[in-house]
Amino acid sequence: MIELYIVFPIIKTDFIKGAVESLYKYTDKDKFRVVVVDQSIEGLDKEWIDKYIHLYIRQKNSGFARASNQGIIHALRDNIPYIAVCNDDVRFIYDKWWEDLLEEFKTDPKIVAVCPECPKVPGWGYGLNGGEYIDILPYKEEYISEDIVYLKQGDYNKEEITNRHPFVIPDSFPFTNRGVVDGFAMWLPVFKREALIELGLFDEKFIWGSGEDYDMLARAYSCAWPIDRKNCEEKYHRRMVSTMKSWVYHFWSQSVGAEAHQKLDPKLFEGLESWNNAAELWPPEINDDKHYDPWAHKTDDNGVRTPFHRIKEVGVQKLR
Repeated sequence: MIELYIVFPIIKTDFIKGAVESLYKYTDKDKFRVVVVDQSIEGLDKEWIDKYIHLYIRQKNSGFARASNQGIIHALRDNIPYIAVCNDDVRFIYDKWWEDLLEEFKTDPKIVAVCPECPKVPGWGYGLNGGEYIDILPYKEEYISEDIVYLKQGDYNKEEITNRHPFVIPDSFPFTNRGVVDGFAMWLPVFKREALIELGLFDEKFIWGSGEDYDMLARAYSCAWPIDRKNCEEKYHRRMVSTMKSWVYHFWSQSVGAEAHQKLDPKLFEGLESWNNAAELWPPEINDDKHYDPWAHKTDDNGVRTPFHRIKEVGVQKLR
C-alpha cells in the first residue's frame, strides 16, 4: 500500500540523485511514490527519471512554494494519506526512518505534520552565527546501527561534540534531550493529507524559499485559521513537530536561500523578485499591533492568550 507521496522541488541537479537513491535504499519501495518538480536549467536525464521517478514535472522556475504545490496537488488527487515536501540536499541514513516517523504521529492526535531530526544542527537556533552548525555526528556515507541508537537516545557526548567545532557551543544546546520540538524548518515536513486540505497549500507569494514554512506553521498553530475565532480554544490547536524518533541527514542551504542562489545561473531568477513579507499576510493592524510568530498566539497585559489572525487568501497561481 502506498503511504507516502514525497515531492522534491529542485532548481539544480547535483543533489537530487543522491537524495532519491538513498530514499530507495532505506525505504520499502512499495510504500512511496516520488514526484520531482524540476525547475533547473539543464534538467535530468531520462534514463534516471524512468528508473526512480513516478511523476516528473518540468517547469520554469517559479519559486519553492509553487513547485511544492505542483507536487502536492497530484498527491491530494491520488488520495495518499501522507504527503512530504523534501529538500534535495538530504540523505536518508537508515531503514525504518519512515516507520519511526509514523510513530510520532501516534503520540498526539493534534500533530498534523512531522519532520525528522538531523545530525547537523543549525547554530542560529542557539544564538550562533548563520552558517555555523553543530554536528551531533559528522556525515558518513554509511551509518552503523550504533550511530542511530546514539542519535535516538538523546544523550550526547558533550566533550566530543564541543571539540569538533571552532566556536563555543552555547549552554542552551541540548546535549541531553529526547523527545519532540514544536515547530521546524521545513526541509522534510511530512503532512497528513487532511491537514493540507484544512490549512491550504504553501503561499506562492513567497519567493525563493524562505518564509512560506513559518506561514504554514502559524496557520497550523492558530486556532483562528481557517475559521476566524476571537478567543483561543484548545480543541482547535494543531501541532507540527520535529522528532528524535526519526533521523535524516540534511546538508542545509545547498539549494535554497541567498547563499545558494548566489552560486546559481541568474537566468533561473529572471522576471521574478524576491518576496518575504509575512506582515502582509498577518497584519499587525488586526492583531493588536503585534507581529506574528510561528506559534501564532499573543498574550495581552492581563495574561489573556488569543490567536493571531491571517488574511483569508492564500496566494496560489492558477495551473498553466
